[in-house]
Amino acid sequence: MYKLPPNQHIPKNLVGDDTLSEDASKFGTPLYLYDGALMERRWNTLRSFLPKNVIIYYSAKANPNVWIINLFRKLGASCEIASHGELAAALRAGISPSDVIFVGPGKSQYELAHAISQDLAAIVVESRRELEDVQALSRRQKRRTRIALRINPGRGSGSIRMGGITQFGMDVELVLGILKDAFEFIDVEIVGLHAYLGTGILKWEEVFEHTELILQTADYLQEQSNQELTFVDLGGGFGIPYFDRDEETDWNALTEPLTKLLNEYLKKHPQTETVAVESGRFLIGPAGVFLTRVVDVKQVGIKWFVILDGGINIFGGEDRYRGFRPTPSRVVSGEGRKKGPVTLCGPLCTSADRLAVDTLLPIPRIGDLVAFYQAGAYRFTASPGLFLSHGFPCEVLAHDGHLSLIRDRMTPDHFLMDQPRILE
Repeated sequence: MYKLPPNQHIPKNLVGDDTLSEDASKFGTPLYLYDGALMERRWNTLRSFLPKNVIIYYSAKANPNVWIINLFRKLGASCEIASHGELAAALRAGISPSDVIFVGPGKSQYELAHAISQDLAAIVVESRRELEDVQALSRRQKRRTRIALRINPGRGSGSIRMGGITQFGMDVELVLGILKDAFEFIDVEIVGLHAYLGTGILKWEEVFEHTELILQTADYLQEQSNQELTFVDLGGGFGIPYFDRDEETDWNALTEPLTKLLNEYLKKHPQTETVAVESGRFLIGPAGVFLTRVVDVKQVGIKWFVILDGGINIFGGEDRYRGFRPTPSRVVSGEGRKKGPVTLCGPLCTSADRLAVDTLLPIPRIGDLVAFYQAGAYRFTASPGLFLSHGFPCEVLAHDGHLSLIRDRMTPDHFLMDQPRILE
């Protein structure tokens, strides 16, 4: 039996077919389109179910386009970055360095030195060696750098587990040892703790359990070390329903128990100035559409193979199933047509280039637009766009009645530009 298209996860109130068609005609395909109004609604939804005293860091890794970062900045977001490039994007988008935290297990010396010079809210240190590097680089610059220690309490969950036996953070006893030795690190200020135990979580209870564990660990570390910390980052991991068996999460059910838990922690640790969460996928994922055009249609037996002008080289990141568990997709203006088992393929010269296998859709025609939804996060920048040298598509923002080109298309001329000419 063929799968039904997972249309129940096409975000409500997303840009309509007229905007999709206008966008494709004006900018060409393949392309990414983002709905600014939906981005605002996602922000308001997240803000509504979190306690009022929690600040939100937009996770730039989800989509580091400066226009998108800037939109969330205007809504009140701070920014979590994980590379020198993301820091540059955040600063260009108008984020204040004092609203940026820098995470990641493999920061280079250059990245650390630059981050120290920018006087960020905190550099999140993931090992004792990295702490020693920050100490040495801060001394060289004659600065005192704010840091947070990333803890890994040994558990985690979600579509990608980040707590437990992973490369992230330090075990609790190692962090305790650092806190007890804090007097040795005179060129850094240990302001707090950071944890992120899993991502793509679709059960509010799991987010609550993660938060409870993080706060219990923070309480233990402060009691045992006699250190008072002013910052705690609870991570996040708020997921979105990509696939046909995923269910929408009632995030409002999280508000009351999370508020109670947090208030109990703050009552015991009143010196805490900042409690933060991070979110990228939840905020931008549903606001993105990937648009492709049909270039060929083939029937093999009872199955239809549809060739699109965009494939896994520019629509990457989430599909580890080679199209057998497709994300929401539809044929634009295809209503009323005969349906059949359709396999949607990209233009690449590899059998791996499949975006949806045997999904039930109206049989597309050459020239039709096909839209893939939930495409705003970890799609464009998680794509191997130089594979087979097709380059990257453009990105467009629909907001306040306007379509704005927010990233130009990458053509062969662009990626040949930095390859020196061969001199005969």
